[in-house]
Amino acid sequence: MNIHKLMAVALMPGVFLFSNVAAEPMCASAEQAQLVRDFYAQKPGASPVVAARQLKLPEALLGSGLPADQFAATDGKGFEQVWAALTSWEKAIVIITKGADVFEVFSPISAGEASSENTRFNLTHDNPLAGHLRPDLYASIYAYSIPGKKGAVTRGVFFYDRSGMSVFGVMMSGKGPPPAAAEVDKFQELLSLIRSLTPVCS
Repeated sequence: MNIHKLMAVALMPGVFLFSNVAAEPMCASAEQAQLVRDFYAQKPGASPVVAARQLKLPEALLGSGLPADQFAATDGKGFEQVWAALTSWEKAIVIITKGADVFEVFSPISAGEASSENTRFNLTHDNPLAGHLRPDLYASIYAYSIPGKKGAVTRGVFFYDRSGMSVFGVMMSGKGPPPAAAEVDKFQELLSLIRSLTPVCS
């Protein structure tokens, strides 16, 4: 297809070949929220990644289906404040999903700063975790505190793009020993921080 035909198609009503327009927030309906709660009644403590895949829901939508005391959410503009809070965690597991694969990176969260030349947020190289992030593409940020079995709690923060898929997440602990009380306090402070920012869903 030559450029003239491509432009003609792009201008047709209802056809969007290129778009940087932010999607509307993904918020669970009453029916979807019930699906989420029914799932967790059967599988307490399951990670959001697992729950979203089994329910066939966008992961960002799943978050708003949880009881209000089990999550906090804000839009992507809160990234730098949330990220700064994560750098205080003693231990963290970075979760990256790609297709059917899940990567787990055990590392403290590196500090970073916004580039003066582009839209990237550049991490320092003080820890194994380094890289260049694009927080301008994050539509929402969810922190979860999901009760599990025998008093266990799934604690983590996930960053979602406009499709509702997780770009990556940061878990406070996995299947090993629970975090120390001081670390749990840090997580509670993060929940309070996120709740003080712009909400995603009413």
